[in-house]
Amino acid sequence: MISSLEWQLRLIAWDFFVTLTWDEIELTTASSRRKHVERWIERWAAHICGLKSRHIAWAVRFERGELGDRPHCHLLVSRVPSRFINLSMCFRMSNMWMHKHPCECSDGNIEMCGRGLGRVRLYDPTAGGVAYMLKGKFGVEWTQGANNYELGKFNSDDCDALYISPRAFEEMVEARTTGRRMSPVS
Repeated sequence: MISSLEWQLRLIAWDFFVTLTWDEIELTTASSRRKHVERWIERWAAHICGLKSRHIAWAVRFERGELGDRPHCHLLVSRVPSRFINLSMCFRMSNMWMHKHPCECSDGNIEMCGRGLGRVRLYDPTAGGVAYMLKGKFGVEWTQGANNYELGKFNSDDCDALYISPRAFEEMVEARTTGRRMSPVS
C-alpha cells in the first residue's frame, strides 16, 4: 500500500529524475546544500529555459551515501516545457552542477561554485522514482519501525528530509482536487 504523499506525488507529470552530490572536500551544512540546489534550479531555469524558478515544480530528498557518507540528494523536476525535455537538456543541467560557475553567497559576495557529480535522467514513470524518493517514508512499514536502518544512516543535519517546492505543492493540491494526473507542459 502506498502513502497518500506518494499517491499525490505520482499525480505530477515529472520530467527529470536528478541525483546531485557534493565534493567530499566541501564541508556544507544542510541549509547550505538546500540553497545550492535552489540556486542550481534558478540558474538552469533562467539560462537554459528562460523561466523563473517559481514556475518549476520539484521535490528533493537529501541523504548521505552508504559508502563514504557523501551528502547527496535526489530530485524530481516537473513543469519544464516539452521542447526542453530531452537528453541534451539532461547533459546541460548536469554540467551546470558539476562545473565552476559564479554564484552569489549569503553575504552578497560572488564566488566560484562547483559541486560534486550531477546525474540528470529523463523521468521514467515505470522506474519507481517517486517510491525511491520516499523510500517507504510515511507508509505503514515506516511508521511501524521497519525503516530503522535507513534512519540510522543519518545524523541530525536534516538528512532524510523531503522538501516540496511551492509549485509542486500547488500541483499536488490541484491534482488531488480534480482527482486526475497533471498533464505535461506543452
